[in-house]
Amino acid sequence: MNGLVSYFESVDDETLRLVFKDVSSQSESANFWGNAVLFTYNDYPIENLKSLNLSNEEFAMIGQNLIIRLLALDK
Repeated sequence: MNGLVSYFESVDDETLRLVFKDVSSQSESANFWGNAVLFTYNDYPIENLKSLNLSNEEFAMIGQNLIIRLLALDK
């Protein structure tokens, strides 16, 4: 089973990086994931993220990256 993990990584005091990494599980139960491989990332001002003050295009890009990668991994 393949999947995608996302998390925030601190770049500096004012910026967070939203990271997407490919992961895989050797079992269908999906309890244990491994083999993280970087897919993509984007940097955002912390205050914009906390207040959900991103443009419609930025929100759309996040969702588009998520769906495109999950579809690609589901081959």
